[in-house]
Amino acid sequence: MSFIFIILVFIAFLVFYLFLRQRQMNKACKLMLEALENHDYTFRLSSKGILWGDRKIAETLNGLISQISLERQDIEVQSWEKLTRILTHEIMNGIAPIMSLSEVFMKDKRIVDSPLYDGMKAIRDTSVGLMDFVDSYRKFTSLQEAHPEHVSICDIIEGVQSLGVAPNGIKLTTVFDLENEYISVDKNLFRQVIINIVKNATESFEHDAEGNIVSANAMIQIFAYQYPNTPLRIRISNNGKPIPDDVRQDIFIPFFSTKKTGSGVGLALCRQIMRMSGGTINILPAGANGWSTSFIIELPV
Repeated sequence: MSFIFIILVFIAFLVFYLFLRQRQMNKACKLMLEALENHDYTFRLSSKGILWGDRKIAETLNGLISQISLERQDIEVQSWEKLTRILTHEIMNGIAPIMSLSEVFMKDKRIVDSPLYDGMKAIRDTSVGLMDFVDSYRKFTSLQEAHPEHVSICDIIEGVQSLGVAPNGIKLTTVFDLENEYISVDKNLFRQVIINIVKNATESFEHDAEGNIVSANAMIQIFAYQYPNTPLRIRISNNGKPIPDDVRQDIFIPFFSTKKTGSGVGLALCRQIMRMSGGTINILPAGANGWSTSFIIELPV
């Protein structure tokens, strides 16, 4: 009788375990699907609350969403590179003869002392300005080849901090929680990624007419962390004006900018450099970790 009771208890426990496991995995899959539908490729399943036997599945799902993010960014960058290359080529081919002809006419004696001279000069100056403008975008498709080396992420970040990228009035802090601080990247290119994001963050604060920071308690934090069996992550956060929700997914598109004087190249270059480095860069949901805006960089160790 006691033996049958033990068997029944075991069966009941097994049924309860399977029910609990199924409910937890359903919840985990639902959360991940919601993240993908919202284009949140930074979402990761926590091992907290997941049964020990299913943690490997959670790790696999996390690895899958990381791979989806990497493939998506790779396709995006390649598409924009191709489009940018075509546009700059066609625009420069159209502007070059206009600029050359206007310079020829400006030297013509019949034009030099006539009312037409100012018009020709305006055409030439506008053409030169457009050529310089387009040339800046051509750099997006001709980024130097990466030369990875074994470097300390702490040294790179502290080097950026010592450059004084954040102006007076902004407190820039660094935090490290690293199992392994060494990565294989092109030191110069990766440093430029950090600089671009920090500079982008400084522009989220209020400035006066002279360009001084007037926002109270303006802060930028660079947090580098890496734990066993996980990628190295760098979160760069600020408490300035948040990026509007309706444009958050567009900020990595070349030529797109939320600033009137922005070129729209900086963040696109960051994503291209991260693609060359085998990593990813994304923007976290507004308010994540208590910050208005946070960018998250992931790199294989």
